[in-house]
Amino acid sequence: MVGESRTTEVKLCQEILQSLEIRDFAPQISACPGCGRTSSTYFQQLAQDIQKHIDKNMIYWKKNYKNVESLKIAVMGCIVNGPGESKHADIGISLPGDGENPVAVVYTDGEKTNTLRGNNITQEFIELVDGYITQKFSNKK
Repeated sequence: MVGESRTTEVKLCQEILQSLEIRDFAPQISACPGCGRTSSTYFQQLAQDIQKHIDKNMIYWKKNYKNVESLKIAVMGCIVNGPGESKHADIGISLPGDGENPVAVVYTDGEKTNTLRGNNITQEFIELVDGYITQKFSNKK
């Protein structure tokens, strides 16, 4: 980390503390590493888009939604392991594998709650995440 800004150092330390489950600083995204069923990069892009959305909104969320830092989001690349991982997150999405129709199953609190179809899966999932935050974390500090 020689030559890195202090901000970068602090963010890295926060990530370490959060990954060790010592303290939550922001919602955590779990994403699959990819395999033979996920040669596309769509799930990686979705995870990045969700992370950008979190980064953009976190200051507001922390002021308005108590304990939002503890939110767990899963972005999984196929329907083989995706449903299991998604069920263990607060909200998770299991994307289609290669050659499958653009249909993604969404789980909230361990239950299948939505099926997203078509070309707007990213935006629709972001809206579901926002709705989940509003519903589950709406108590002001």
